[in-house]
Amino acid sequence: MNIIRILALTGLVLSLGMSSVTIAQQQSPTRSITQITGDLYRGQNNNHFTVFLVTDEGIILTDPINTGFASWLKSELDARFDVPVRYVLYSHHHGDHASGGDVFADTAQFVGHENMLNHLAMPPESTPLPLEGQYAIAATMDANGNGLIEQDEASGAVLANFIGFDANGDGMLNGAEVLRGPLSEVRPPETTYSTSTVISLGGKEVNMTWVGEMNHSMDMSVITFPEERAMHIVDFVTFQRLPYREMDFENGLFDEWMAAIQQWEATAKEYDFISPGHGPLGDASDVTQWRRYLEQLRNAVAQGIAAGQSLEEMRESIEIEEYSDWNGYSWLHENVLGMYHFLTD
Repeated sequence: MNIIRILALTGLVLSLGMSSVTIAQQQSPTRSITQITGDLYRGQNNNHFTVFLVTDEGIILTDPINTGFASWLKSELDARFDVPVRYVLYSHHHGDHASGGDVFADTAQFVGHENMLNHLAMPPESTPLPLEGQYAIAATMDANGNGLIEQDEASGAVLANFIGFDANGDGMLNGAEVLRGPLSEVRPPETTYSTSTVISLGGKEVNMTWVGEMNHSMDMSVITFPEERAMHIVDFVTFQRLPYREMDFENGLFDEWMAAIQQWEATAKEYDFISPGHGPLGDASDVTQWRRYLEQLRNAVAQGIAAGQSLEEMRESIEIEEYSDWNGYSWLHENVLGMYHFLTD
């Protein structure tokens, strides 16, 4: 059984969630609140993590993750701290991190990078089912050829995220909904910024900084807590886990991604606590390990290409044993696929 474990460099586990379950089952999600330092805490929903800072005037929360977790978290925050969430700070627009904000809409302001609004905008209604991109597989599900995906036609990630795709709630997915992605439960930010911004509440400050154009998304923010010497960094850096499957290779911005990693690797040395969106709490050395994995992956694939190996030969033969104990090591052959596209497209 793939057990979710809570790891922390410091602090006490304040609440363990329900009994651990496999990620695939998703029946009783593992949820917890763990103190990082002082008034800064980390919230867990299975393998997703958020961070929140408690002040006398309210709470500054990063990603709400999803509606179920946000509802659970709101109840916990009310019981433990008796102050409302005043700000929700988005790391980026992806639905597995940014969904569920409506739970806090009665008290909170929502802040994100200005590019987030572009990602959340609905494409024209006439958009056909996409034939390329992350959800191109949906086009193959249109069994009756009507240009729509009914729920009984959907499978895989499309079925699992059907409600997230179905923006108009009609029980069918059109091309615009599929192209936009499962974002229907993401509340748009009311306040946006372009390069950096500071959120102040109860005598404390939190910084949001745009990562820049890069592969994972164009609206990525790193959220830092100067007084607590802590950083929350999501998805473009992950600890003790391989990049997810094909690494969003269709964006084609690997060099920009690596530049962002190197920039924040240097900045991370100024902080004691680094909280990733996935993986255990860590420090700057964990960012370095992430960078080194990507460099070794790139070098291995480049060497295979230079040696005349086919993509399938590389997917079957490349191993990076140093990282074999990381979560998601079974995704290595898909990481190879993504890196091959980075280097050849």
